[in-house]
Amino acid sequence: MDIIDTDLTDSTGPEKNPLPEPNVTIDWCLEPTTHSYSSASSPTLKFSLINHGDRPITIYEEHIDPSTILAEGRLSIFDHTTNTDVDQIKTRYCSIAPPSKVHVPLREQLFHTLYSEVPVTFTTTFGRSKTPSRPKSIDADDGHGKKDQARGVHGLEPGHRYSLRPGKGWGFVRWWEYGEKEEVMNPPEGKLDGREVAYDHRKAPHPGFHVNVADLPVIDFWCVE
Repeated sequence: MDIIDTDLTDSTGPEKNPLPEPNVTIDWCLEPTTHSYSSASSPTLKFSLINHGDRPITIYEEHIDPSTILAEGRLSIFDHTTNTDVDQIKTRYCSIAPPSKVHVPLREQLFHTLYSEVPVTFTTTFGRSKTPSRPKSIDADDGHGKKDQARGVHGLEPGHRYSLRPGKGWGFVRWWEYGEKEEVMNPPEGKLDGREVAYDHRKAPHPGFHVNVADLPVIDFWCVE
């Protein structure tokens, strides 16, 4: 099995004289901010990326997708009623490349072009995606061994006020290139290699960059019966 270096904080790329990194910020919102456990659906979490440069860039967004960030527990949920951080279910995805003989497809749906000052929005369900959310008191009896952990609103307490904040270890764009999606995915030298894009940051066209999350507002939300 091939093991590819996936250190997301040490991406240098092939450039000897890299251009200034892109200036991309992120905004977010939760809709609605009051969740009722009698509802059949969970709130929607939205991320909007904004490119403040004067040139379009195309990013490969696997490490900034809100559904992945939520699943990995990279958002901080604080319970103001108990004055404690909420323990969340955390999923870790394998970053080891498959054997060299296994074809790695180029996942077109993960490429997105960011035009100057035009928001690009990504959404995910703020809870368990395939089942209605349940409060902690009910979820504790399900027998699955995760009685004190939450995912989004699933496993929280009715009558409590919560705050959502960015956690650690997210907001890094590992692979990006100047230009629009179609030209980036089909460069003059030939089509991109799916294995290199997905697993080998050393062959990325530019060093990766961090999206600015410093100015993200805290999102207050409530859970009710």
